[in-house]
This record gives sequence, structure tokens and C-alpha cells, in this order.
Amino acid sequence: MAAAAFTKFDPSAFLKSEVRGGTPAKPAKVAKAPLEQEAKRNSILASLAALAGGLAKTQNIEPAPGAWAEGFTRLDPNKPPSDVAPKRWLRFVDDCSRFLDGGWAARAAALGWESLELFGCDRQRPFARLDNMGLLWFVNGGTILALTADGAVIETRMGARQSYRRRLPDRGRVVLAWELEQ
Repeated sequence: MAAAAFTKFDPSAFLKSEVRGGTPAKPAKVAKAPLEQEAKRNSILASLAALAGGLAKTQNIEPAPGAWAEGFTRLDPNKPPSDVAPKRWLRFVDDCSRFLDGGWAARAAALGWESLELFGCDRQRPFARLDNMGLLWFVNGGTILALTADGAVIETRMGARQSYRRRLPDRGRVVLAWELEQ
């Protein structure tokens, strides 16, 4: 019978015959720890906020229009409109508060945003008609990262980013949230 066409691999013989030496393998790259990533993201957001604050001071941007602040005081957290769940209404009221106190209202006013574009909702079905909701209904507990004349960027509570495109409301159907019957 003829000799085998190949030889059987013997791992121990291979290891004995191999010449050791050379440079050691490079260590594997380790992903940054989630806390480091969070710290970096927070640092970037703080820088953006500081930049926005400095912009307001250098351009003499007026505080939020008094009508917005006055309207906000009419939002009763304990009396949601009939179409809005109580938990969701509380979140909307909190989002409005953070918008007014965080300097975004002044920026929105300077960019020409109207009350209905920010706080508006459908007169008959405030929570069901997405096409008639203002920007603050879409924040939903998230954070506004950027606001321009054309729209906004919102970071959701889960960390995703959403773009909101500014649009003129249907003035016949849209009312301000504080004008809804409770």
C-alpha cells in the first residue's frame, strides 16, 4: 500500500519545533467604560449650554415672552385635559418649565418661534393629533440639544436623538395648552 499523501498533525511536536521569540502581541483595545462616555457626553452638553448662554448675553436676547411664562402658570399639573393621561400631562408641564427656565424660550423668541409652534395642540384631541402638536409635546421628558430657526434636536430619555422640523400650525384647530378645557 502506498504511503499516506499527508502527515497527521501533531500539536505537541509542532510546539516543540516552533522557535519562540519576536515581539509580543498587542493587547486588545478595550472599549471606554460607559461612565467615561457619559462624562464626555455631559462635558459636551455643558459646553453647548455655556455657548448658548454666552450667545444670549452677547446678543442681548430678551427673556422668554411674558405671555409664555404667564400661560405656564395656568397649567395645572393636577388637571390634565381629557385626552391626555395624567402622567404624560405632568411630563409636559415639567418640559415646559425646563424650557422656560433653561434659556431655550429666550432663544426660541429670538429665532421667531410662535407660541402655537411651541405649546400648541389640537383643540379637540390634544394628545391624539401629532400633526398639531407643538415642539414641547415632543420633548416628552427628554432634553433639547439644539434649537434653530428651522427646527430642534431632542435627546430622548433613552439617549436617542430626534429631529423636529418647525411647521406652521393650523390656526383653526390648534390652541395653546393652557387654553384647553380641563
